[in-house]
Amino acid sequence: MRPLKTIYILLLLCLFPLIGMAQESQKPAIRMRAEVQTNRILLRWIPTDAESWELLNRYGVRLERLTVARSGKVLDNPETKVLAEVMKPEETDELKQLVAANPMGGVIAQAIFGEDFEVGIGDHPLSKAISLDEMRQQRYLFSLYAADLCFPVAKEVGWGWIDNDIKENERYLYRVTSLVPKKKREISQGAVFAIANEKINLVRPIGLTAQFSESGALLTWDYNTLSYLYSAYVIERSLDGKNFEQVSDLPVTRMADTDKNPHAPITYLDSIPLGKTIYYRVAGVTPFGSKGVYSDVVSGTAYPALKATPLITSYTFDQNGGADIAWNFDDEEQALISGFNVLSSRNDRTYGILAANVSSQARHFHIDRIGRDIYYKVEAQARQGASTQSPPILLQPIDSVPPAIPQGLKAQIDSLGRVHLSWDENQDADLYGYRLYRGQTKGEELIPITDVAIRNTYFTDSVNINNLNNKVYYALTSLDERYNQSAPSEVIEVTKPLTIPPSAPLITKGLAEDGKNIIEWVVGENQSIIGFIVSRTDAGGKSEQKVLRIEDPAAYRYEDTDIESGRSYTYQIMAYTGNQLRSLLSNPIKIKSFISKAEEGGMKFDLEALPEGIAVRWNIPDENLISVTLYKSDSMNTKFLYREGLPSSGELVDKEVSPEGENEYTLIVKLKGRKPSQLIKKIRL
Repeated sequence: MRPLKTIYILLLLCLFPLIGMAQESQKPAIRMRAEVQTNRILLRWIPTDAESWELLNRYGVRLERLTVARSGKVLDNPETKVLAEVMKPEETDELKQLVAANPMGGVIAQAIFGEDFEVGIGDHPLSKAISLDEMRQQRYLFSLYAADLCFPVAKEVGWGWIDNDIKENERYLYRVTSLVPKKKREISQGAVFAIANEKINLVRPIGLTAQFSESGALLTWDYNTLSYLYSAYVIERSLDGKNFEQVSDLPVTRMADTDKNPHAPITYLDSIPLGKTIYYRVAGVTPFGSKGVYSDVVSGTAYPALKATPLITSYTFDQNGGADIAWNFDDEEQALISGFNVLSSRNDRTYGILAANVSSQARHFHIDRIGRDIYYKVEAQARQGASTQSPPILLQPIDSVPPAIPQGLKAQIDSLGRVHLSWDENQDADLYGYRLYRGQTKGEELIPITDVAIRNTYFTDSVNINNLNNKVYYALTSLDERYNQSAPSEVIEVTKPLTIPPSAPLITKGLAEDGKNIIEWVVGENQSIIGFIVSRTDAGGKSEQKVLRIEDPAAYRYEDTDIESGRSYTYQIMAYTGNQLRSLLSNPIKIKSFISKAEEGGMKFDLEALPEGIAVRWNIPDENLISVTLYKSDSMNTKFLYREGLPSSGELVDKEVSPEGENEYTLIVKLKGRKPSQLIKKIRL
């Protein structure tokens, strides 16, 4: 085979979809594709990487067909037929004839058999798709691309097959198996399913458009949607819309960096004469060489680039706030425009279309009302290519009418003194912004907060919340673009949050009664107090501190029933406000709990924590004993009968105890001639 020294390819490498699938796989494999035609099925296969490609070219593949269904019924035992025992590239006379007749066949042959494979592409985007430093990778990618455009040669070198021995009522599974020794490289088998009577539907290309300019016609159409079907396209051109000719010898494909933009369309620039209407259509080409349905026809005419620019020459104001503008334009280039657009802007930076498609014959326009947009341009809309715009002019009529008074001013203040203000947006067409005013006392003259207008409908102010004034006042005005100012809005009053804690309560009474300790207190007048916190500590230091929150601003008394008789406790109390400011603790008061008559009479009741539970012991040394009953409190602090008819003294072990909370027991002792005595004990494990 005569070596091909240099290959020049003007199309970006865009292999048919199996290549994209192959690149996603990390394991060497064979990918297959089938196309069903009348009375035959065409097959193509490719390896997923360059090393597998080289080995398969050396050792070959085996092709077999499995008939899996017939007449709509799945066969229990598929019928296997070997279509080819070994298929691999060989230099035959038939191959030389095909290469001579097909330019892309030479690329395939050179990639497989050539000693050199130099690719001259310069700065073409193709250089981003492949590495020119790896000769094998070059051969692999270029040969597969060329095979997409030349199925006869692909078939001749063992990369394709035509199965003519098919029946319409059968379904087939084709398999291609690698003959490369597994010790050299393990390449997974390829397979594809085909139904004999289901021919492929070659649809028309999608979204063909054409942009005509002085440089020619730029054609674009969608590639990604039909990439599963077409790998390339043919472009045809016509001067009359009836007789079409192909614009290039080879099909074209997507000219884009598919890694960065997989949804990029195909583009093609065709050089055409100026002033003539040209028609275009495209058709997809499958990797088997089948040409699909033609697209819709698009047409257009290439015009010279528009160079003339409109120039606004004069303007006059009317009595209703509008204006008339006039402009000049070169009549010699009038045929190059479709009309004029009148543009407007508030800031001479961003322009919008005030009026579109003004006649190309027009040289003046009436603006009904000049509002916020005070800058104007005239744009000549080119039939082809870029449009041109006039220099801007400033139209600012006399206006002495102030905008409406702002409405809906409201404010929220936080604990740091930040005041978040907001208001409703004014609907004046020439509104520029707002001015915000503040005062420290009611009725005083308010002063502006900022030197410039506020352009939004919100603002955050900062005030000192530790001064003597507990309120602050705000009002708002609006400004138009002529700096006319409205009257102020209604003044709003904002109450500052409290930062000074309340004074400490004063405990006025502390006494012990049977089963409870009682404290009472007074506090100075403060409307912000919402509750109190009572603190109790064991004066002997034998128990933990107890803290209780009383959520009642009117509370003045607390009864503590969770006590042990004869033990001394110290109590203190503090007040707190709605924003959690707390007073200092009050003066402490010490109370010794009341000793019950039962304990005075020598009755004993004790609890002890044991590994297996809680030991309950009692001793009632009294001859007048009637009964001894033991009660227990559950997790909801509800008492229930635990034991009754107990002897005057004894011990029992309660195994059903709470390992995390308190366990409370109550002993009720009834004596002749006396009220029942109650002894309560608690223990925490």
